[in-house]
Amino acid sequence: MSTKRSWHIVRRVVRLVSAVTLAAAAHAAQAQSAAATGSAPQAVAAVMQQIPPQTPPHTPPQIPPQIPPAQAQRIVQAQQAAQRGDPQPALDALAQFKGSLLEPWLAYWAIKPTLSRATQQDFDAFAAAYPHTYVLDRLRNDWLLELGKRQDWADFDRVYAGFLMRDDPQVQCYDLQSQYATQHADVTAQVFALWMEQRYGGAGCNSAATALLQDGAMPRDMLWLRLRRFYADGRARQGRDLLAPFLPPGSWRILEQTDAEPVRFLLDTVRRGAAAAIADGQRRQYVVLALLSMARQDPAQAARLLQDDFSALPARDRAQLWGRIGLSAALNLQPDAVRWFSRMQQADATYSPAPVVREWQVRAALRAQDWEMVRSATRSLIDHGSGDAAWSYWHARALEKLGHPIEARALFAEIANPWDFYGQLATDALGMKISLPPSLPPAPAAAVAQQAARAGMQRALALFSIDLRNEAVREWNFSLRGLDNAQMQAAAELACQQQLWDRCINTSERVKGGVDIAQRYAMPYRDAIARAARTEGVSEAFLYGLIRQESRFIANIKSWVGASGLMQLMPATARLVARKIGLTDYTHDQITDVGVNVQLGSAYLGGLLQQFGGSEALAAAGYNAGPGRPLRWRSMGLPQQPLLPGAVFAENIPIAETRDYVKRVLANATVYAAILSGKPQSLKARLGDIGVPDAMLASNQH
Repeated sequence: MSTKRSWHIVRRVVRLVSAVTLAAAAHAAQAQSAAATGSAPQAVAAVMQQIPPQTPPHTPPQIPPQIPPAQAQRIVQAQQAAQRGDPQPALDALAQFKGSLLEPWLAYWAIKPTLSRATQQDFDAFAAAYPHTYVLDRLRNDWLLELGKRQDWADFDRVYAGFLMRDDPQVQCYDLQSQYATQHADVTAQVFALWMEQRYGGAGCNSAATALLQDGAMPRDMLWLRLRRFYADGRARQGRDLLAPFLPPGSWRILEQTDAEPVRFLLDTVRRGAAAAIADGQRRQYVVLALLSMARQDPAQAARLLQDDFSALPARDRAQLWGRIGLSAALNLQPDAVRWFSRMQQADATYSPAPVVREWQVRAALRAQDWEMVRSATRSLIDHGSGDAAWSYWHARALEKLGHPIEARALFAEIANPWDFYGQLATDALGMKISLPPSLPPAPAAAVAQQAARAGMQRALALFSIDLRNEAVREWNFSLRGLDNAQMQAAAELACQQQLWDRCINTSERVKGGVDIAQRYAMPYRDAIARAARTEGVSEAFLYGLIRQESRFIANIKSWVGASGLMQLMPATARLVARKIGLTDYTHDQITDVGVNVQLGSAYLGGLLQQFGGSEALAAAGYNAGPGRPLRWRSMGLPQQPLLPGAVFAENIPIAETRDYVKRVLANATVYAAILSGKPQSLKARLGDIGVPDAMLASNQH
């Protein structure tokens, strides 16, 4: 699109948006003039009274809002075009949809692709036309990123003052840069903390850090620490492109070698004299970077080089390197991980590694059943502010194993609950079965109607009705801000009534002080799921637990990788299973049919259960990550220990998504089993022991 055309599009958007507010602006000017003789609150009230509502207050809303097919198609086309960077369809539709529920979204799609050419006046016009809407705050976020990129701090500060979400770390970094540029504020520590948290750095944090480095306001040590983070995360090229300009000439070439050929670089350093390199501050940094690269690629070789050739590195450097070597080994389920983590603490007992290093130290220690290491590592995580119940549970387990049962039971009692993975395990550890408490009473119909009448909810429902799910979810979540528990439960009930099961469940999970079980553990499609469970010999509770995690019961959902339907089946998997079970007339367009999808998915899950000796933990891992990976994981890299508790297996799954998935599916299944059977349950029993097949078979026979 040409610059000239883009500019004209922006101008047209502004003219259309401005027309909505001309009358309100005139009234506002009168009110502001009156403010000279009246109080400020009176002037504000006068302005607010003159702003015309977008929908007449006396008009009862339709639930869900009805959008004719032709209009729906045009709205969807506008959204799709905007994603491609073409604002024209949205711009053309604005006049037709003026005053409609989704007008703010069309205006957003019209202006967003051309934001790089917009002015502050353009943004102000949009803000005046669509106050108190999600799209305004979304555009604020986008516009703040643009203003930060332009280094326009005067407009940035004015827009940031009205920003509600404030959840974008790049905008936060730009805000700190503005404070530094306009107020000479000391923001170095805050910028560095945010910068280190971002794996990719990001435009805003890289900009703020670069400004501080250019002025000498950020110490060189911080630059090297950030480079180490880039290397540790496998982003060495990005790090050197960004930071080499702040280092002496020739640094880019050396950094490239430490990343691309770390072994060669390190062996060359040894030949030339490792001691001399370590004594030189800058050359020492290159050595550490090369060893970080080696730790990712070959932890055993990195360990040999560190021990044999670079043991004279400062204690803090050696501690960091041993931690990263241990991390790499733990992620690959290598038995040496515990030994290398021990060397981290031996190198520097005061060293506090990144949380991910400490977390994998706990996991490696669990595999090795090194309970003293589990105790000390979990204590460190808890002391440094981790609120994850996992570490409290394993700390209690370690205390129990080390002969401190009273302290262990007290900690188990703190986290025990019937809903989540470690809460359920803590309940088991206390010797109790998992029973469900009484459910909250249903939300009153009047409270549900009140939520349904809110403009944000109406827009969300309208977007859901035309299958613009991403936009609908954002609109919905924005509308939940500030709701109390009763209102939140009512909003969840509205979603349940509209069969928006993901919003029903996720919104209900925000309610504090009780659980509406029918919402949080919804059970739609009962006939289809029960029938599939019986046919394939799969526990109905396990099936419900898996579907709740896979799709939140959204029948037509499709993931970015192409998985579809309630059980998120890949097309090839669906075809293979259909042939296997004799579903000869199966076609791909049936994949989102509830009955067909559950039939195929439960058959596949049943096959995994057979393959893994009935282990729901292994079957769930195989369903998420493919059956080959659990076959490699099941021994946990410790063939000398044929069996480990299922909870240790689940916590040590190397893929974060699969690890979280297995824990959630099994916790869900435990709750659904309590609902379906009406009897107390045990997650520990459901997990069982996991290891090599012969050991699992012998364990099951006992």
